[in-house]
Amino acid sequence: MDLASMSEQHRADGDRHASFYVLYNTAHMHDDVPGLPAMVAVRVQRDRAAGMFEMEYAWHPLVAMGEGWLVRRGADQTAFTRQGPIGPADRETERIEALLRASGGSGRFTVHDDYSFDTAPYDTWVIATDTLAADPARPVRVFHDRRQIDNDTHTLREGHFVSVEDARAWTDDLDSPLPPPALSPSARAAAALLGSSAAAAGWARVVSTPPPAAPPPGNGRPPSR
Repeated sequence: MDLASMSEQHRADGDRHASFYVLYNTAHMHDDVPGLPAMVAVRVQRDRAAGMFEMEYAWHPLVAMGEGWLVRRGADQTAFTRQGPIGPADRETERIEALLRASGGSGRFTVHDDYSFDTAPYDTWVIATDTLAADPARPVRVFHDRRQIDNDTHTLREGHFVSVEDARAWTDDLDSPLPPPALSPSARAAAALLGSSAAAAGWARVVSTPPPAAPPPGNGRPPSR
């Protein structure tokens, strides 16, 4: 495994030091199992007085999701320093990344599927249920990330779906439009009620370590989780 830093944060409190990393597995394209997440979030806690340290890590398909996992473990969501050369292409990408980063500690999203391609343009998609969906009739989201090779940027977009099955069907054609939410007055009222409830702590899915099992051959999509 060959790891490159994508995002970092370091904090100190006396003799106790904490470091938070999101690292990219540059060798993931050579994995035996296609589609596995390429990002690993790592928390390192050091106690210099005691001469001890502890470490935990988990795999994630997107950098912002790894940062969100670290926020739940003590990182400041506003203090990450991006290290990699690939930056967000636009403000919409920044907005969605901020949403995912903040939601890592709120339990807002339940992740069902994800897939990370190891060939250009290095698409990554994630299917998740949003417990605070603005449109309760479309609670399932697809987050689709695509890299622009020529200028070292990436574009992150989201689509809103009625069901996980509909979202999975969309992933068969990653160039098709992502559906936006469609709010009726009654849906807005329901969303207001939903938004007033407190979310459970942490991502609703605990990311596996090591990464999840292989997808069945031939369909280009990981198994349901």
